[in-house]
Amino acid sequence: MKLPIFGWFTHRSPTAPAELSPEPTDRQPAGALPVLSPRELLLSRRQHVNLIEELAGVTRHHFQAYYVAAINRFAEFVQQLPASEAHHHAYAGGMLDHGLEVAAIALKLRQAYLLPPDAVPEDINHKRDLWTYAVFTAALLHDLAKPAVDQVVTVFDERGKDFGQWDPWIGSLTDDPHARWYRTAFVPKRQYRLHEKASLLLVNRIIPAEGLAWLAGDRGAFSAWLSCIGGDLAEAGVMGEIVNKADGESVARNLGAEPGQRVTSSSVVPLHEKLLTALRFLIEEKELPLNRNGAAGWRVGDDLWMVSKRAVDAIRLHLVQSGHAGIPTQNDRIFDVLQEHGVLLTCNDRAVWRAMVNGDGWAHELTLIRIPVSRLWPSRDRWPDEFQGTVTPVSPPQCQVPVQVDKTLEGGVSGEPRSTPAPEILEYVTTQMNASLNTPGHSADHQNSEVKSPLSSASPDDLGEAFLSWLAAGIASKKLDYNNSGTRIHVVPEGVLLVSPGLFQDYIKEPDVSDTPWDKVQKRFLKLGLHERTANGMNVHRYIVTGQNRSTMINGILVRDVGRIFRTTNPQPNPHLRRAS
Repeated sequence: MKLPIFGWFTHRSPTAPAELSPEPTDRQPAGALPVLSPRELLLSRRQHVNLIEELAGVTRHHFQAYYVAAINRFAEFVQQLPASEAHHHAYAGGMLDHGLEVAAIALKLRQAYLLPPDAVPEDINHKRDLWTYAVFTAALLHDLAKPAVDQVVTVFDERGKDFGQWDPWIGSLTDDPHARWYRTAFVPKRQYRLHEKASLLLVNRIIPAEGLAWLAGDRGAFSAWLSCIGGDLAEAGVMGEIVNKADGESVARNLGAEPGQRVTSSSVVPLHEKLLTALRFLIEEKELPLNRNGAAGWRVGDDLWMVSKRAVDAIRLHLVQSGHAGIPTQNDRIFDVLQEHGVLLTCNDRAVWRAMVNGDGWAHELTLIRIPVSRLWPSRDRWPDEFQGTVTPVSPPQCQVPVQVDKTLEGGVSGEPRSTPAPEILEYVTTQMNASLNTPGHSADHQNSEVKSPLSSASPDDLGEAFLSWLAAGIASKKLDYNNSGTRIHVVPEGVLLVSPGLFQDYIKEPDVSDTPWDKVQKRFLKLGLHERTANGMNVHRYIVTGQNRSTMINGILVRDVGRIFRTTNPQPNPHLRRAS
């Protein structure tokens, strides 16, 4: 019979009963949480710990010495801190729940992999437990530094008196005998993914010395482990793939991606809340940058103006990759949902605005959605910085003007940007553009994302064909290599993978197109319709490159027709590439 593992947890708080959390007192500060021992924190999470023991598949002594020691120290360190401010596991105890859940999911996923990658059967069997421990600890500690760099924790004594802030670099909250309560707040305008880089500085506080020495004894596992905890998933190879999948599944469960597994139907998160949560996350994580040339949005006063198609496509991709089902595939439907719940400020009952965005020496005419900043961040001190430019609606109060295109304007070039649109720009939208708003699966640069104007730096009409010709000629002349390490072109069983954005950035180094942005070239190439979309309707595919010592991940555009690129040869697929599941 399997014995409960909780007899192995140490109990550090002599003032609290062994089985119960300390009862609140009159001196408990408002909103503060009690400092608890690992035993107290883990009593309500015994299912996760028991599952980890079962999936680890090691002896009782080994599990106690390596796994339980790490779980105890992790619980003691993170206490009941939330995992995020307003995204996943944003509640007391969320970081501990998330860490244990990701570790359990990662161990389950690990069973489907032969590790180390590309090893002979003898090595796979011999190093099985080491790689399992590496996956477990990488998953458990992937957010370890969040309390140190993303949060400020105020500590109170037994009388409820504030006696300073906790310094996670020095020790745990339980190390100070006077620490009885604590209250946390998130650092405003946190640095993007700083916690990933900083987590490596704290791992020796959680991993027992024997466990750290065990991991460091295998260079392949240790290298992947360090890359994984440090946030470099491509360098982490298969281990990074496992932990990334586990993290995404845990996030999805918490955000309502699997409502059938939630406690009650009332816990299901409404779609518009999912959309807002995803948008806020993408902005805070800099996936959708703000307030610069080429950004996805600009904050002006109380409003946030987001490039309509770019923002909605990113939201959809984030939710689908997080495991959410039922996300509308057409942008119009998402606009409708946001509009129905008062999220969007509309123009004549339309979700999309046409506006001129003017910055320092640049200007673009775009189609935008307009959202009150307070819908994303109710607290004003959380708002993004304000854009030092202007966003001016075109031809108010209309959002779009369906008129004929003047072909002489379509390829026009203007040397100097203008702060206000010229009269001809006001006439520059076609009925075909309006129709494209309702066309599913159109390319990433369709006119509901960006309306061309004479302010464009170059005529884009032939960019896609020019890039294709350059690519084919470069391969034929052997100027461009393929199927080798570090190259941007790979033949795969499904077609030809063009590494993005690297290959397009190589192209704009050519003298004739050196002034053209690489993303404009990519957009025009996509408009040729040669590429194959993913099952989720996205343009970019992920492939795993397996090497002798490690695996990496690359992103690229997949062209099914090999003959459009390899016009004089019949290449064989690269055996070291496989599609990421």
